[in-house]
Amino acid sequence: MPMTPTEEIRAIRHKLAAQFDNDLDRIVADLQRQQRESGRKYITLPKRTPRQQPTTNNRTNNRLQPSGGSGRS
Repeated sequence: MPMTPTEEIRAIRHKLAAQFDNDLDRIVADLQRQQRESGRKYITLPKRTPRQQPTTNNRTNNRLQPSGGSGRS
């Protein structure tokens, strides 16, 4: 029976981790080396900061009712 995509990704991840003794710094260093040697152009996007949503004065924050009934005991 063929592996599912999730199983395949997990198998690759476990193989990669075992190859570098589960050392994340070594895994990242190897991936960065592969990027440099590939000849492809990689970009890094600038960090995005969330925008503040405008609020209106006439809107109130209503409490949510507990799920599963009317909320009455």
